[in-house]
Amino acid sequence: MSVSIVVQRFRQCKLLLNEEQWVTVGEEDNNSSSCGLLAYISFGSSTTQSQVEAAAQTLLNLPVLTTGLWGDSSSTQSILSLATASTSSCSLVIVPQANLISKVKGKTIQYHGQIDKDSGEQLYDYFCSCIQGLLLEAQCEARSEELPEWYIKRKRFLEQQQSKKSHSPSTPPEDIFRDDLKYSEWDERGIPTTDSEGNALTKSAMKKLNKMYESHKKKYFKWKEDEQQRCDNGNASEQTTSSMATDAPPVEQWDGCLDETFCHFVKGSFGKRQGLEFSSDMGPFVHSFTV
Repeated sequence: MSVSIVVQRFRQCKLLLNEEQWVTVGEEDNNSSSCGLLAYISFGSSTTQSQVEAAAQTLLNLPVLTTGLWGDSSSTQSILSLATASTSSCSLVIVPQANLISKVKGKTIQYHGQIDKDSGEQLYDYFCSCIQGLLLEAQCEARSEELPEWYIKRKRFLEQQQSKKSHSPSTPPEDIFRDDLKYSEWDERGIPTTDSEGNALTKSAMKKLNKMYESHKKKYFKWKEDEQQRCDNGNASEQTTSSMATDAPPVEQWDGCLDETFCHFVKGSFGKRQGLEFSSDMGPFVHSFTV
């Protein structure tokens, strides 16, 4: 289990933030063209950052919204397509809901597949950051505007950190190509066999990946030998404990960048008491999926 999501369409949504503030998006008038998507999200114990990125892409491009009523011949659209078209107001409300990952056993419900709370909060923040970044990029492209400098620097920093992590000598060879945004299937060694759309990789691409794999495998085993020698000598490597101690990326500055008239984004509070009210007349309006 990786990322579980349940979405509901609405005309208007009212969400309690931090147990004290209610935020309302959309319009209650059922004749309005206003529409939005309420998304409950939960992370499995083995969820990776690349899976979170893929989930953000999937959610924003999911064609499940209608400005009219279900069955009136109006086509379904995604949040991004509606926001870009600017023909109606749209909203996206994200609510963390750990209990989406559960299993009924007899008369009880078990939650063994859930990620721990601290890691879940980190992935939730990262997921919302990915959503906001994709919305900002779409907004700037639709309006022929430049991306904010802080966003460009932050995105570049995170990409560089991910690249360093993926190619660190301590990374197991079978994990260096585990990127759900680029690939969808891997062989027993962890080498990709199909791209993100399920198309088989070309022979030249496979040859290049195999070469990279073999090169990294040598570095990995050399690193393991060095680690073992240091442990035998009583000098444990500081690489493991310091691998995450990197300079912090530029601070996020979403206020004033994301325009609510493009898409009104609301990030629900993590680990807090939740309150919710919403109205919808365009049902059926619930979808569930796993990324």
